[in-house]
Amino acid sequence: MNALVRILSLPACCLAKVPGLGPLVRAASTSVGQKVVMAITGLALCGFLVAHLAGNLKLFAGEAEFNHYAETLHSLGPLLAIAEIGLFAVFVAHLGLAVSTTAMNRAARGASYEMKESKQEHFALPKGGASNWMLLTGVLVLGFLVMHIADMKLKRNPLVDYGPAMQTPGDPSVMSEFKVVRQVLSNPPNAIVYFIGIFALGIHLTHGVRSACQSLGINHPRWNSLLKNFSLLFGWVIAGGFISLIAWGLGAAR
Repeated sequence: MNALVRILSLPACCLAKVPGLGPLVRAASTSVGQKVVMAITGLALCGFLVAHLAGNLKLFAGEAEFNHYAETLHSLGPLLAIAEIGLFAVFVAHLGLAVSTTAMNRAARGASYEMKESKQEHFALPKGGASNWMLLTGVLVLGFLVMHIADMKLKRNPLVDYGPAMQTPGDPSVMSEFKVVRQVLSNPPNAIVYFIGIFALGIHLTHGVRSACQSLGINHPRWNSLLKNFSLLFGWVIAGGFISLIAWGLGAAR
């Protein structure tokens, strides 16, 4: 864990040496600063999930509608590439900070911390709630994301037959994105992995949204119950939306 933290901290160490950025990077490298940045990156990723789900729900509108949506995105060209690189950077920063804060918590853990943890309410899962599952679910989401990119963007999943998605037989450079999604999700082993990844995402969000708000100072007895319920609702609405797409894909296979 410590070795991984040191590797992930290399970019921050380099940025700290840049004139003018040093104080900001050092402030963000403290325990509190890391939690604030992790909260900001986490909420940014939540915004992406909302937009991504909204676009993918166009699958229910039919092939022409979804392909038009995909073509519109691809027509952005360099802007899309910049957005993807930025999104990747936000995800890596969020993951790196999660590993770092977990390592800090383990190093600082003592009897008082264990007593506090044992008194935590059951938020979404037993044994401390979803908060104790954040790193595990984050790793599962990372694995799912790698597979998702290989499936949909690179189209390199050996278990998927991309032939029916080719607009021109034998030409893999032009494919119907609608049919690509259908081919990927209609494959039962793929669908199972996708379900596990999305379920882990739902658990992660049920605690993550609430925790991010608290890290940003949105924490008051009058609001905490509302934040808890909103976080639960947001996590499972997002997960439910994506699971509905998996069900659509399996239905298309019949």
